[in-house]
Amino acid sequence: MKKIIFILCFVVSLIGCSESKKKFEDYNDDDFIEVQGIIFKTKRKIDYKNISKTSIYFIYNLEKETPDVGFELNSPFMLNDGEPVIILVHKDDEKISFFGARGINEEDVLLSYLEKCEEIGGGYFGLDESLYN
Repeated sequence: MKKIIFILCFVVSLIGCSESKKKFEDYNDDDFIEVQGIIFKTKRKIDYKNISKTSIYFIYNLEKETPDVGFELNSPFMLNDGEPVIILVHKDDEKISFFGARGINEEDVLLSYLEKCEEIGGGYFGLDESLYN
């Protein structure tokens, strides 16, 4: 009986201590900068309460030779593929990113990136096609 109680306590402590992905609210707002991004894929689902959630996948740091990719699961925002967006990127770790807002804040960066996409015949420059197909 003591073994069963020990095992149950151990399993419960493992579940309670598991680390989940941090949300934007877990950080300080001042630790982020705004960069231009593009939504390259969305997946919508409606849960049992008839609430729509969208998983969004975005590309940012568009001026880099290989732009960065980020995602946000179960976002309440209704976004569309190809939509220009503003991405919040952590100042110390560029891999930490969040959707900020719809729109364009770096028009020259966005236009330059779109020209690169056109030069390769469509698709997203610097992005593995298997990510968005």
